Amino acid sequence: MKKFLPVLVFTFFVSVSCTPAITKNEVWQNDKIDPKVKAEMTGFEKQVYGYMCDNNYQPLSQLFSDTLLSLIGPDFSQKFMPQIQRLIKGKQYKVFDEFYIRNVKPVDTVNIAAGKGENAYTIKFMSAAPETYVAMLIAGDSVNEVMITLICNNIKGKWKLSHLMGEDYSLNTRNTIEQFNYAKTLEKNNDLIDAVNTMGLATHCNAPGGNIFRYDNAAAMNKYSDSLANITKAKYPFPYTVDEMLSKPTIFNVHFETFDHHLDPMVMYLSSIKVADTVALKKENDEMQQKIGAIFYGMDKNNRAILYRAYNDQPDGRNNPAYYGYIQKIR
Repeated sequence: MKKFLPVLVFTFFVSVSCTPAITKNEVWQNDKIDPKVKAEMTGFEKQVYGYMCDNNYQPLSQLFSDTLLSLIGPDFSQKFMPQIQRLIKGKQYKVFDEFYIRNVKPVDTVNIAAGKGENAYTIKFMSAAPETYVAMLIAGDSVNEVMITLICNNIKGKWKLSHLMGEDYSLNTRNTIEQFNYAKTLEKNNDLIDAVNTMGLATHCNAPGGNIFRYDNAAAMNKYSDSLANITKAKYPFPYTVDEMLSKPTIFNVHFETFDHHLDPMVMYLSSIKVADTVALKKENDEMQQKIGAIFYGMDKNNRAILYRAYNDQPDGRNNPAYYGYIQKIR
């Protein structure tokens, strides 16, 4: 029913294999950080971000710790950097959160609680040096924002990057908490298909800081996602025959697709009308467009556009059957 977008994720994290200890560290956040340290690290962040925007691996690698440098493989420069450059080039970043941590013993676990209310989260990682700086930067566009997480260590008087991650932070201008709340609103209105696909976006960006990051209500979101999926499957068992139409096309997939700098629903269906018969196929699709709000409640009100693909044979990832596409612009 839902189709996830490609995940943007790449992690290099230096850790030591042993039993970690949790100690009380000295932690400062954002404007509580020593201004001199903050100014120095702001410059460091800008360097890292600039090299990533330019897809310039060589000077970026000079900022890596020796251990991180030894772990870097060709995928980093050949796949991750070009991929993230497409998202952030020409965009200014905003700071999500920054932390300056001292009094850390090697292989201690740093455990920080931050955020407020439903946006509360924790980050947890193993330290590689007594002095650590964490910067979480957000950049992107209206379709996709990514969080770039940097963990820097002061090694022999020089700041070095020991951890670098990029993962999705928001989709369609909403982060995971906003998607979660919007999905609940859609469900209350009985707009189940939009709700379950919105919850799919929430799940997709629910760990923007990767495996060191966890929202406090992650368990509640997962529980709700499972419940919503079960409710939706009971209402719309896929493949779903559209009995509201005389030709009874069969919808086999609905997912969000990028269109005109936005994510809009794509309705994929099997038609008994030959794809080559474009006149009859369009007449059928015109009827579907008129009735889509009755077929999938709210879809013609919640979205800027609805995309359609009519097939005679269902794609399975190996074949490439012919289809005809349509766009229903709503607003």
